[in-house]
Order: sequence, then C-alpha cells, then structure tokens
Amino acid sequence: MIDERDEVRSTLQERVNLFREDGYRGFNPVAGAPKTDFTIRVTAENQSGHQLTADGETVDEAYENLIEMIDTMMDR
Repeated sequence: MIDERDEVRSTLQERVNLFREDGYRGFNPVAGAPKTDFTIRVTAENQSGHQLTADGETVDEAYENLIEMIDTMMDR
C-alpha cells in the first residue's frame, strides 16, 4: 500500500527528473557542486540570464528547493 508521503516523494522526484532533462518554467540547470561537506548548491538560469541558486543536503533536495524557488518567483 502506498501512503501519502510516498506519493508526495514520487511526485517531487518526477519533477526533479523532468527539471534536469527539460528545464522548468523557462529555467534550465547550469551548475551543481558541493558547497560544504554537508550541502550541495545548484544553479539554474533562464534565457534572459537570470540565475537562481538553492542548497540542499542532497542533489535532489537542492533541485526540489530550486523548483520551489522558481515557483515562488514566477507566481508573484
């Protein structure tokens, strides 16, 4: 039986995979590197040259945070 947390996790993972392959809302990943021993930093850029950067404990978490940041910025 799939519980609600597994569904949410699956949906987030699918969004991360699509973002990596096709971009998201006009932004495409351009960089990813360790920031510290416990933090990964990823950056995305749109065609206008605007960059957004997010951190996470894993690459996937950093991309999830970046997707949330893109949503927040685009929905203003």
